[in-house]
Amino acid sequence: MIIDFCILLIGLTLLLYSAEKMIVSADIIAKKYKLSPVLIGLTIVAFGTSAPEIVITLFAATKVVPATDAITGNIIGSNVANILLILGTSALFFNINLDKIGTKDIVYLIAISLYFSVLFYIGQAITLFHTIGFLILMLFYINFLRNYKSSNQEEDLKTFKSNTYLILVITFIGIFIGGKIFLDSSLNIFQALGVDEVLIGVFVLAVGTSLPELITVIISYLKKKGSIGIGNIIGSNIMNVLFVFLPGIVIVQMRGLEYSLKNIDIFHINILILVTLMIALMAVLKVQMKKIHSLFFLLSYFLYLGYSII
Repeated sequence: MIIDFCILLIGLTLLLYSAEKMIVSADIIAKKYKLSPVLIGLTIVAFGTSAPEIVITLFAATKVVPATDAITGNIIGSNVANILLILGTSALFFNINLDKIGTKDIVYLIAISLYFSVLFYIGQAITLFHTIGFLILMLFYINFLRNYKSSNQEEDLKTFKSNTYLILVITFIGIFIGGKIFLDSSLNIFQALGVDEVLIGVFVLAVGTSLPELITVIISYLKKKGSIGIGNIIGSNIMNVLFVFLPGIVIVQMRGLEYSLKNIDIFHINILILVTLMIALMAVLKVQMKKIHSLFFLLSYFLYLGYSII
């Protein structure tokens, strides 16, 4: 187990380092094309910080016996962690301006999150019909992003170099390898300890793969570009459902297997709905998150963690 733990740390380090470098490269490329800061956060940076979840999902879905509970738990846990843990921790150091989130951004976040959540109430497996629903939501969201207002500001392109695209590709490879190592070693460790696979996904994989979001929010505020960080949180939660969870479903179904939901405790879904609606309401009311909100978010997360483990 000690060897597995050391391997896990190596995989996680490679995963986070590659994700950070991907964010930097993607940000430079986005600025080259004069995209707005929020759009950068919603798309390229969100994709970059969701890349660890994507890789873990792909490997979990292609196992001989697909680790569907770990995939689902990772999505739920990551989205809850992004709001309660990541925003909560960030608000300890900065006043987080939720007014940076647009109304349409919130509408898509709620619609996609609720569609994802409703499936757990109406059946024990995801059917082809449900998958088509996800694909329709994805098309609407892509069209929304395509028409997103661009920035007219002139960006400093001194950091853009001819090898920026190459660096971006290399970081994908690093994330691919790191994700494989991290998934296998973490599953080995916690299965050996007798930990439920859903809890492994909800907390171990979710928190580990949500660290890039935390890094992004903190760096964005340090550089006085908070819009990128806030857009990243909203974008990551949407990406996790449409571009992480959905590919996992498609892979499992293409293999002629059933994507089961029966082992997921509905309690986790209730928490996801609650925190999503809470952050949406705060954004609509243009609340500025301060330390008092931070303490509430963090306390809520640790209570959720404690209740789940017990």
